[in-house]
Amino acid sequence: MSKMIQEDVPLFLSLIADLFPGIQADKAVFQTIEDAAEVVAKERNLQWKEAGEWAGKVVQLLETYYVRHGMGVVGPTGAGKTMAIEVLAGALSATDEKHSILKMNPKA
Repeated sequence: MSKMIQEDVPLFLSLIADLFPGIQADKAVFQTIEDAAEVVAKERNLQWKEAGEWAGKVVQLLETYYVRHGMGVVGPTGAGKTMAIEVLAGALSATDEKHSILKMNPKA
């Protein structure tokens, strides 16, 4: 649910429960990549387990990466956007093939 705002999540879950009664959707787990992301985060002196919400954003970024050709990350200064991208790229490089980050200037 990385593309939803927090206020819409309960409504969405309610609609899904009405459409599919008695079925509970499990959270997607990417154990290998999450373990690699934790290692990369610790190498960068970041607190993976202590910052569960931020770690969840890294996983949401991964889910978005799997279904989009490109993406933009926006948010307030100091929210951890750059570190999330770099940790994810490092984890993907450690588990798959080398990933690089290309930053584009939207005003150019």
